[in-house]
Amino acid sequence: MREQSRIVFRSVFRMKVSERASGRLVGYVGDISERGIKILTDEALERGTLMRLRLRMRNGEGAIVSVDVDAECLWCRANTKSGYYESGVHIGQPGEAFTQLVEGLRKRRKIS
Repeated sequence: MREQSRIVFRSVFRMKVSERASGRLVGYVGDISERGIKILTDEALERGTLMRLRLRMRNGEGAIVSVDVDAECLWCRANTKSGYYESGVHIGQPGEAFTQLVEGLRKRRKIS
């Protein structure tokens, strides 16, 4: 059973995920919790892959918020309805910025 509830994004394009070093777009966040994210991608991510990612989205005032995370892909599967691959990504040691991002999303949505 999950320790934290997930925050699901209605708009797939709300939070972008890119490789930190190259800036290459990996995909978009489908949902997020304190210890992980589901990434929607055009190409499958390999299970066990360690990734250095940057999450980007606009805050309520329109400014870009950027958070860096180190993550590991735990699973990946094709979603025939959406046409995307969905990958479960674990955030081993979330930093303060990531924790604040998730807490801020929970407060705005009034989710506990």
